[in-house]
Amino acid sequence: MKISELIARLEEIKNKDGDLNVCVSKSHEYWGSVHSHLTDYNMSVSEYAQPDGKSGKYEKAVVFEY
Repeated sequence: MKISELIARLEEIKNKDGDLNVCVSKSHEYWGSVHSHLTDYNMSVSEYAQPDGKSGKYEKAVVFEY
């Protein structure tokens, strides 16, 4: 995904869902550094994001998985 494509996708989300917070999500199993291009599959809007790992505190957010 190019920067211009990411900006356009984020603008779509903002227009539909509002100016949401952005969170990152990572796998619990991690062995070394793996880098891959961002796709729409790596980015989603979640109704149940838990920023800073605060269990039981959910918010709607844009989530980037890595």
